[in-house]
Amino acid sequence: MADPMPDLAPFLHLRRHVTVAHHVAGRIRLKLAPAALRAMPSADPAPFLDLLRRLPVRIARLNPAALSVVVEYDPQVIGAADWQVILNGGAAEIAAALNRQLGDGASPHQSQRSIP
Repeated sequence: MADPMPDLAPFLHLRRHVTVAHHVAGRIRLKLAPAALRAMPSADPAPFLDLLRRLPVRIARLNPAALSVVVEYDPQVIGAADWQVILNGGAAEIAAALNRQLGDGASPHQSQRSIP
């Protein structure tokens, strides 16, 4: 049985501070506005990081000095429409998209990680 979907609500409000700086199939760079630092949730990030590890993400690198995150992913599994849902959709839409990515009984993707 797959692990339950974590509560993403503490992280959803951060999206207004995120813009796409660059996106090609398989790689997206997200820029964080300085206001994101003040808006960071006090929630435990462990469930969110566990979810990220289970998705077809190869590498997620945070550059604190540039306030950016680079995500390398499998473009055969995560499409451009999925990113639109993740960055702009409602909580139910995001959960549905993530559940499609995870499938029933999904196991962690085996790949190089820069995810803490």
